[in-house]
Amino acid sequence: MTEKIRLEDLKEFKIERKVFDDRTLFAIYKLMTKGFIKSVESEMKEGKESLILSAKNKDGNWLALKVYRVEYCDFKSMWKYLVGDSRFLHVKKNRRAIVLNWCKREFKNLRIAFDAGVNCPEPIAFYENVLVMSFIGEGGELSPRLIDVDLENPQDAYDLILEDYEKMLKAGLIHTDLSAFNILIWDKPYFIDFSQAVPVKHQLAKEFLMRDLKNLNNYFNRLRVKIIDKEQLFKKFVVWLE
Repeated sequence: MTEKIRLEDLKEFKIERKVFDDRTLFAIYKLMTKGFIKSVESEMKEGKESLILSAKNKDGNWLALKVYRVEYCDFKSMWKYLVGDSRFLHVKKNRRAIVLNWCKREFKNLRIAFDAGVNCPEPIAFYENVLVMSFIGEGGELSPRLIDVDLENPQDAYDLILEDYEKMLKAGLIHTDLSAFNILIWDKPYFIDFSQAVPVKHQLAKEFLMRDLKNLNNYFNRLRVKIIDKEQLFKKFVVWLE
């Protein structure tokens, strides 16, 4: 784990990572003053459009912070998902507005999934482009992704993932980008990256559902798991879209 990052160090950190502009610094500060964050600990994962940091709350419990890169997000792709979501009909079509609503959207989608019993991070708070979530892992070490592990029992993992996917559909949500890259493996599989998830009434819902099922089956088929044909799964799950 890298050296602890103090709030006063973030201005220097932004020069290297081009993430922590003044508004992002203020967002982290606000989450601290509201009591959601006590300290920012280290960088865990760097992506093109976001950065994942570890943090702690006042009780010393680990948290995950997802910081969206305002200047580097693919706001045109984000807009495509937002315009089909009735919850976000009045978003201004500019980069910052889209990114801030993308963060808000992930918080709302995580809340729906978590409350439905889906294994995923618990959303705790958000402010502007910073999302606070429960930590999936131990001792500040983030759990590995499904793509990065050799499963002891891939059949159990496959079955649990399908159970969680149906729970998510019953709650009115489609992930749209579920794959071995967006599932963490700890004591069980955990779904992550919900920012692009859409309501089941989205105009492209059936297309998104089939894509998720195809991704899962293709991956687990390579592990010689007894998979359910994607057409059968689609027939079983599509009822939640009607």
